[in-house]
Amino acid sequence: MGGGAAIIIWILVFFGIFYFLAIRPQRRQRQSHLQMVTMLKKGDEVVTIGGIFGTVTRIGDDWVELEIAKRTKARFLKRSISSITSIVEDEDEEDEYIEAADDDVIDETVEETAEETGEIDDAEIAASPEAPEPPLEPKV
Repeated sequence: MGGGAAIIIWILVFFGIFYFLAIRPQRRQRQSHLQMVTMLKKGDEVVTIGGIFGTVTRIGDDWVELEIAKRTKARFLKRSISSITSIVEDEDEEDEYIEAADDDVIDETVEETAEETGEIDDAEIAASPEAPEPPLEPKV
């Protein structure tokens, strides 16, 4: 009878490990997702499980309507909402620029090419590649 009791104890131990590693975390995740979906309101920015970003325009019993582009609306099941995103747009980001040091600024109006000033000698001109000759017309 000792061997049968040991098997039952091992089965209970494995079930306990399985419960704490698989069932309990899924239950918590499902509960937090349900809470997030019930908190949805008009104007929330969300992401679907398919990766589509949108803004909530209407909410039904088990569906939500998202505006995914200007004047483009689509209806999704509430359970397909992955997360609520809050995109904070900062006005300073749009006007942000990098200031260049005075040494980095190049005045293009002052620079002249060597050709314009006549500083190119005949050897450089002869070494420069020329356009290939056009092919001759075939003789008939």
